[in-house]
Amino acid sequence: MIEIRFQQRYSQEITTSPIKLSFTVDVVEPVLTPIGIDFVASWVTTEVIQTEVNNVWSSINITNTVVMQWLHGDTNKQEFTSLWSISLPVVNDVLLSFKTNTKIEHNEASSDWLTKLLRESQTTSTYWLTFLDSELQETSLHWNYRTIIEAKHPFKWSSNPNLNTQQLVIHYGETDKQYICYWRNHPFKGYVNLEFTAPATVQNGRLVMRFNNPDKVCYWGLPGGLVRGDDDVPTIDRKIPIEPQLRNTYIMQPTINCVRVSDDLKILINSVNYSISRGQFSATANIKFCSRIDFERALGHELKISLNGYDFYVICEQPSTSNRFANQSYSASCRSRFALLSNPYARATNYANPTAKTLAGIMSDILVNTGWSLDNKMIDYPIPIGAFTYTNLTPAAALLSVAKSVGAILDINDATKTVSVVPAWPVMPWDTANAICDVILNDSIILEHSTSQTINQEHNAVFVRGEQQGVACKIKRAGTLGDQFANDVVDTLITHNQAARQRGTCELANSGNKQNTTIRTKLLDDLPPIRPGMLVGITYTDSVFKATCDSMTINASISDQGAITVSQTIQVISNV
Repeated sequence: MIEIRFQQRYSQEITTSPIKLSFTVDVVEPVLTPIGIDFVASWVTTEVIQTEVNNVWSSINITNTVVMQWLHGDTNKQEFTSLWSISLPVVNDVLLSFKTNTKIEHNEASSDWLTKLLRESQTTSTYWLTFLDSELQETSLHWNYRTIIEAKHPFKWSSNPNLNTQQLVIHYGETDKQYICYWRNHPFKGYVNLEFTAPATVQNGRLVMRFNNPDKVCYWGLPGGLVRGDDDVPTIDRKIPIEPQLRNTYIMQPTINCVRVSDDLKILINSVNYSISRGQFSATANIKFCSRIDFERALGHELKISLNGYDFYVICEQPSTSNRFANQSYSASCRSRFALLSNPYARATNYANPTAKTLAGIMSDILVNTGWSLDNKMIDYPIPIGAFTYTNLTPAAALLSVAKSVGAILDINDATKTVSVVPAWPVMPWDTANAICDVILNDSIILEHSTSQTINQEHNAVFVRGEQQGVACKIKRAGTLGDQFANDVVDTLITHNQAARQRGTCELANSGNKQNTTIRTKLLDDLPPIRPGMLVGITYTDSVFKATCDSMTINASISDQGAITVSQTIQVISNV
């Protein structure tokens, strides 16, 4: 039974029926027997003008077409088309046009069904006018697929309904997690390049091109839309600085652990010094071993050093020994894991962008097939064909060169093998007063503190230019006259205004008198290693001194009595 409800009343100006019903039912497969077709049409009005009946059938494909026309005031038209087959899907279309008084209405009914199959689907499409004022209209259809097909159509409606009642149902409760799958989009639109290297010849066949769909990604989480969410609590969209708790007493239990990454073989060390600055693509370290055996086991291998729970990955490269009477020491110089993309582990190559790319696209090309991923935090911009080239550079050196061209530094995560390209000055040194710090240190955890100053010429404007396919821009510090120019900057990657603005901002931030502050503090569970580029705040009574971290050094050692000492020393820079 089908119920059709109309919420607005019928209009006399509409001459087309708004109802379209489609049914899909099962049909019994016909038997290969002689077929007879009887068709009887009776009409109560004037005589039938013309009737044409064409019957064409065979054992494979049977087609029946009936066309009827009759007169009732104006010309009416009825078409009946029936197509069926012994083993193919059968389609039946019925088109009915009729005339009542002077307004023409239109009704279409389509029925599709398959043989040898159960009913697969049923689709009902209903269209009505927006200015109708009918409250209720019900249509009941009863049918069966036998010799006689019966249909009843009772209609009930009201011209002046009462539409004051409205029901709203809200379902609420705890949301259950489920597997949510989505198709991962391509990073950019692709294209197909066909190259023909031989003359055309007459061949039988065709060219087939296949394009695979993107990968399907599934995760266990909460449903509810296109935005992935792992819980019902909304995220806090604000920056929260790292601030160790202020305590009367700090109970320290430092730890030092060193293992070989390849087989987790424990290596005994006496001390380690780990340092990194903004101008480096990899950190440097110096390790002193407890014995010659540990020294030989670590040489040439990748080591994981854990200091107070924080992991650092280094490659033991250059050995060093010292022998004195009754005293021998073994040490080695190391570099972080990203050094695997530099000499002598990676060969120097040449590069030129053959197609138009973006800044992130060029950096991704440098890291292709290296096992490292890129996290670009700089503003991306287009680079024309052939605008960027380099010669005889390793991937690490090439990536650092690209970062410096746009005023950025490399922030390496050796644990996840991720290279983040971040601005050298995330906060301009003249705008630190209103900025939110990444780390806030209090005087209770500062072990040592010293300051020094350097005198440099201050600039408030600089010209930044590209080369053959570049742009030329004047970058001026906001709120100044822009009359104290720095040396012009020329680089092949200055191909867009965004590139010039980022590079020029870094050049202006480097100028002026600077105050260098060296702070030695602890390495706690709530105070991780302070990485270069972070904005550090230092509290003095009720004021906060803010500066940008330029370098970080971690020192860990074990005394002859077995006491372990772990501390970190940072150097921050601020304008005077």
